[in-house]
Order: sequence, then structure tokens, then C-alpha cells
Amino acid sequence: MAHLRLALILAAIVLSGFLVRYIFVQSNLEVKRILERQRAERYTLQLETPRMKGFNVKGEKVWDIAAESVSIDETRNIVTFLNTTATFYDEGEESLSASVGRLEYNRDTRNMELMESIEMRTVDDVDVLTSRVVWLDYYQRFIFPEGAKLVTQEGNYIKSDYMQSDKKLDHLEAVGHVFVWVGEMKDMSLIEKHELTREEVDLKEFKNVTIFAEKVLYDRKKQVVLATSRYFHKPFRVMSPGGQEVKVEDYQPEASQLFFRKKEVEIFANHLEVHIDDKWARAKGDIKGKILPSKGDPDEDKALRVMRRERTWFTTDDVEYYWGEDYVRTYAPTTVVQKERLAKAGEVTYFGKYHETGVPGTQRAMFMEGGIHLWQESGEWMFEEGLLEEVKEEELKKIFREQSDISAERMVVFLNRNDFHATGNVAARQENRTVRADEVLYTDENKKFIANGNAYFVDKEGQEFYGQQIIYFSEAEDIEVNGASTATIKIPDKYRDDVDRALSRIKGKRAEEEEPEEAASQGEATAGDETETAEATEPAPQDDEDKAVVVGR
Repeated sequence: MAHLRLALILAAIVLSGFLVRYIFVQSNLEVKRILERQRAERYTLQLETPRMKGFNVKGEKVWDIAAESVSIDETRNIVTFLNTTATFYDEGEESLSASVGRLEYNRDTRNMELMESIEMRTVDDVDVLTSRVVWLDYYQRFIFPEGAKLVTQEGNYIKSDYMQSDKKLDHLEAVGHVFVWVGEMKDMSLIEKHELTREEVDLKEFKNVTIFAEKVLYDRKKQVVLATSRYFHKPFRVMSPGGQEVKVEDYQPEASQLFFRKKEVEIFANHLEVHIDDKWARAKGDIKGKILPSKGDPDEDKALRVMRRERTWFTTDDVEYYWGEDYVRTYAPTTVVQKERLAKAGEVTYFGKYHETGVPGTQRAMFMEGGIHLWQESGEWMFEEGLLEEVKEEELKKIFREQSDISAERMVVFLNRNDFHATGNVAARQENRTVRADEVLYTDENKKFIANGNAYFVDKEGQEFYGQQIIYFSEAEDIEVNGASTATIKIPDKYRDDVDRALSRIKGKRAEEEEPEEAASQGEATAGDETETAEATEPAPQDDEDKAVVVGR
């Protein structure tokens, strides 16, 4: 009985082994059958017509190839189509078509290679000019290993030495001598169809835009354009579908900064990021730019329109731009230069639509912070342009013509009315005068300077004023000193006769008052037995320590 039990156990073990092996073999066969079924669903070959169609696992048509002739290389498992028309689909809808002299299809990988006399066009009438195209079926992507140029019907285009994209050309990655040109966009229906932006679009915003870079990435769904160079410390990488990096040096051996131009602004930088949906752009790395002369807006202040006619250069290391809000900000030391003018600061912010408290409408304001230095060779241009016609005083005209520079830690300049407010170790210098204070304000409407906090004024004639506040009325040429501690004043020649006459009258009046007092004291001394000497003491004039007004300079 024991032997029988042991025999049954051994038989069960052997049977289990055979059963496991059978299940394993059948599983492999089932997997193969599934793969074959999926493969059959992915393409069908009709050699009679000759035609071939490709489908995805959902049964949706992915591509359709028709040719004049076809041949099969059984050794390489390659199907070759000659004089072919290939149409590609996305979610069942046609995305682009191509006519090609030679198309090779790999039945193992289901990849294609298009070559010889390629003419490719998307359903949006974007022409693809190239000499070679590789279709990677598994990744559903196009590779243009010898470069490509994509041209719209409006003449806008992007070209590069290497390019890869999805089947709709909505996600592009370009490497090597990438050039993007948008002359003008007129087709609003194309923008709306492809959701190039999800907000109302001013097509003028996309006029005369140029980008030249080593690498460019465009993603329609994310509304992002990235351009970079090898000079940037964190350049993005372009990876092939197979996982290898596409190296820019293989296509563009010499490194170069990227170049960006939009209307009258030109910028060289190491990296650029543009978010079309947010109307926002940011450039980084050794930025050198210029603003070309322009007419400006009719509602701008006349002085600002005059300055726009001059070419402007600027340098910084990090700047962002919201073109919808006319807002620019730098995050690094910035220098702005015009002919005979210069401005430097640690950071600069420009608001084209700034809302100032208590002032109706919007202002054009520039905020500067950190190590500010403003310099102007001469103000002669303001007279040549008729900006100071209301100034009649010759001395004031002379002041405006002099070279000047201002230094401070913080400053705001209202460009549309030429006012400014500076704080933090402020020093304003001209050839003949210097003002220092904790705070300086200037209003152009009344040509009035106000220096607050530890205020100091000195000119070449040696006049000095110390006080808590110094106010200079340019048109009246008056200086008002509040909280004065000391002052050294020189009377101008044109006021000297008036001052001398006033002093003479004061002296004459004092002499008349002193004569009767002396006579009375002498009479009392001779009449009395006991004499006393009376010393008349004149009370000292009381200085007003809080305020002194000096007329003239």
C-alpha cells in the first residue's frame, strides 16, 4: 500500500511538470498569435494595386501609400515603392501628404524612409522642403536627418540642419543653424484652428519676428518656444526617439549666441524662452541689445518721442518682457546708452501702463534700483527740439545746457511727464553746482527741485547751504532752505544795488535812534550829583532757524 501511494505521488509530480510545460508553451504561442494579430491590424499590403495601409491598435488609419510600382527584398524584409504618394493621418484625419520618388518600408520595424524628389505639405498648406525623411512608426514621429525648411503660404518659415517632429508638425525640435522668420500673420482661422493662442490675438504682435539659434523647440500645446546656445549654462537637450542626444556640434561646429528681433528691438543672448499664450518672453545670459529708432505713439510725451528717434543700446544678464502689458524687467546689472546719454542700475523695471496712486490714466514709468548712475553730456538737444521753449531765464537755459549726472540707490522716472523721484545717497552734479540729500524730487511742470534729509547745496562761486530741506525753483531762480544749520551766500550783481540801498536805510535809521539817547544820558550826568553810565545794548537780531529764503543765487 505504501508503494502504491509513492507511485501515485511520483506520477502526479511528473504530470504537473508536463502540465506546466504545456501551459508555458501554449502561453508563448498565444502571445505570438496576439502579436501577429496586432501586426495584421497595423498594416495591410495589396501588391496587386500596389498599395499599403497602416493602422494603429485602435483600428485607426495611420498612413496610406500608393505607388506606380513596388518590389520586395525578402532578405532585408524591405518593401520599396517608386513614384509614391504617402498620406499620413492623425486620429483618423489627414495631417499631411507627400509625393516621393522612392519610399522604403521595413516590415520588421514598420519604419519608412522617404528619399528622392520629396514634396511634402500639411493640411494647413505648410510646405516641407527636405531631401530625406524618416518615419518612426513606433514613436509616430518624423525625422529630417539632413535638415528641413517649413514654409507657410504667408512666407513665414523655420529651417535647420536637423529637425524632428510629430506627425502634425505641432511639436518641433530643430538643431543646427536654426532660423525662424515670421514676416506677417494674416490667417486668423489657422491660429484659431490650431489654438496658437487661447486669447484674442493682435496679429501685429507677430510681425517681423526673427530668431536665430543653435537649438529651437516649439510646442503648440504648451504654447512654448525655447531657443538656446552652448554658451548657456543649462541648455536644453534634443533627444532622438531612440534616446540618443542630438549634438549641435555635429551640425554647427562653431558656437554662437542666439539672436532675437521683434519690430524695432534686437537682442543677442545665450537663451530665450517665449510663452505665446501669456505674451511673455525671457532672455538670459550676456544680453546685448539695441532699440532701433521709431516714431513712437502720438499720445506719448514729446520728449519721449524725441528720445525714441535715437538708437538705444542696452546690456544685462537677465530680462523678461510682457508684450501685452508693455512691461520689461531686468534681474541683473543693466546699462542703457543713447547718444550723449547713459543710465546704469542694478535692476530696471519699465511699466508702459503704470497706475500711479491719485493720478488718472496710465503712466510710462521706469523704476531703477541699486548703484544708479544717470549721465547726460548736454541738454542742448532739448532746446533744438523745442522742449524748453517756455524757459526764458538765460541763467536757467545755461543750467539745462550743462553736463549733468545723478547717482542714487533707488529712482522712479515718469517718462511721459519727465518727473523723477530718487532716494538713498542721492547726488546730482553739474559743472557749476552739486546737490546731495537722502531724497531728491523733480517736477518738470514747474521746474522745481526738492532735496530732503541732510540736504547740501554748493556751487562754483562758493555758496553753500546745509539743511533738512532745500527747494530750488528753477524758473524763479530762488532757493528755499528749511531747517538750515549754516549757509554761505553770495549776492548776485543784479541784486547788489538793491541790497546796498536797503542796508543804507537800515544804518541811517539806527543812527537817528541812537542820537537822542546819547544826548539824554549826557544831560542826566551833568545835572545830578551822582552820575551813572548807562550802556545801551541793542538786542541781537533773532535768526529763524527753521526757514531761510534766499532770493537769487
